[in-house]
Amino acid sequence: MRVLITGSSGYLGMLAVNHLLERGYDVAGLDIRNNTYPTSLNGNFRFYNCDIADRSRVEEVISDEQPEVILHLACTYNSVRNRKKEYDIDVGGTINVIESARRTPAVKKFVFSSSASIYGPVRRNEPWLNETVPVNPGKYRYGINKRLIEQNIFSGNGDAGISVISLRICTVVGPHYFKPRSVVSILIRLPFLPASFRNTRVQFMHEDDFTELIERVIEEGDINGLYNLGPDSCTVVGDVVPAGRFHNFPCQILKPVMWLLWNLRLVNLQPAGLGYCLYPVVMDTSRLAGRFNYHFRYTSTEAFLATCEKNSLPPGSRF
Repeated sequence: MRVLITGSSGYLGMLAVNHLLERGYDVAGLDIRNNTYPTSLNGNFRFYNCDIADRSRVEEVISDEQPEVILHLACTYNSVRNRKKEYDIDVGGTINVIESARRTPAVKKFVFSSSASIYGPVRRNEPWLNETVPVNPGKYRYGINKRLIEQNIFSGNGDAGISVISLRICTVVGPHYFKPRSVVSILIRLPFLPASFRNTRVQFMHEDDFTELIERVIEEGDINGLYNLGPDSCTVVGDVVPAGRFHNFPCQILKPVMWLLWNLRLVNLQPAGLGYCLYPVVMDTSRLAGRFNYHFRYTSTEAFLATCEKNSLPPGSRF
């Protein structure tokens, strides 16, 4: 099977590329960042240096490749400090990819990486959120863009002749995790954390479970719609972070401090994302796991602790 993966040089893209190549798939990668997989080492992989916001180039790549499946993982993920540029890449770029997919006869399936953040940090959040819960990302731009994308990709699915699947993914971790200045790296390395985070519930999915389920979605012949993608368990921050790292900070200073750190590019968490620490999003993932009768290899806690023990974060980074 021929699969095209956008965002192939990112963390999730790297995991998907490696896993599918190991399983014998014919894989092409598309990313604005340079390829990290030498094609000389695997004749089944081809890389295209391409910005998904470049409509004509996206059209050219998909037309040349004629993939059966497009796994669309490319996004800004809090790395851009410009609202319009974020929108142009995340929303506009996705529209470019799916419209090209709909014009390409070979494409039978379009899989989009949405996010758990689409549900939003709101007081009404139930302990376990399923796919029927209304989404409300508030002011969190990453979540807002994911909502806009879902609205778009499903609005034209009826006449496309392809299956469209949106996977609302929780935080994926594991030995290949390499993103500094992220929530994960902060939890692993930052020597002090606000005490108010101690009881926050979070979901961590081990990369082995992520790639196994991604392959099953790719292989499934009759699948459409929205699915939560994460483990069937969650983690309490205070259970995996040493007690001595928690300190009392006045809650009212957290947001301005985050705003400063965000604008100085010292962290990759938008200030609006702080709300998820107060009103966490923990997803019910039984719909997807139940479809495949899938049994997770790692609990949320096991996945995070394994990442603390072995990860690919830059050795010199403080967090």
